[in-house]
Amino acid sequence: MTDTSTHDEQVYADLRALTGQYMEAVRARLAEIESPLTRERGARLVTDDMLTGAKQAKLIRSAAMGELKEGRTLKQVAELTGLSVPRVDQLLKAK
Repeated sequence: MTDTSTHDEQVYADLRALTGQYMEAVRARLAEIESPLTRERGARLVTDDMLTGAKQAKLIRSAAMGELKEGRTLKQVAELTGLSVPRVDQLLKAK
C-alpha cells in the first residue's frame, strides 16, 4: 500500500485554504452592503447556500464511508478514521 499521508495533508490544506478564502470574500462582500434589508437577505442567501452545500458534502462523506466499509468491520473503519463505531454507523446511514 502506498503512503498517501503527505498527499492527504496537502489536500486538506488546499481545501481549508479555499474554504477560508471563499468565506472571507463572502463576509467582506456582505459587510459592504449598505442597506440592512439587502444585507440581511444576502446573508440569508449565503446561509441557505451553505446549508445546501453542507448537505451535499455530507452525502459525499457518507459515500466515502461506504467505500471504506467495503471488506472492513465498523470497528476497523472507526479505527481507520479516528471516529467512534456509532458515528461510523451513522455516517453509513447518511445521518
